[in-house]
Amino acid sequence: MEWVLALLAVGCLFFAAQVVIDYYRYKRAIEPRLDRADELREELQGKIEHANEQLEQTRSTLEPAREEVAQLEREYSELQNQVRLETDQQRPTRPNTKLER
Repeated sequence: MEWVLALLAVGCLFFAAQVVIDYYRYKRAIEPRLDRADELREELQGKIEHANEQLEQTRSTLEPAREEVAQLEREYSELQNQVRLETDQQRPTRPNTKLER
């Protein structure tokens, strides 16, 4: 009976050794991919930061232009109102007469 337990112990040790060996093989095979993925992630993070910086610069450049456009729209609206008032004042009022046949 002791030989069965000894055989089971040896089998368990062999299985555990195989698991450890497979782990290290897999780790060596996958490690370059993980390193490359980390490099790509860092590269993409840098690109994202650069794009965000450019976006902020563009927004800061566009802000004065937006304010100028808003001011010009207000002036245009005021001028339209003035023109409408002037044309209304210059139109002669016609009496309501019906033309008879």
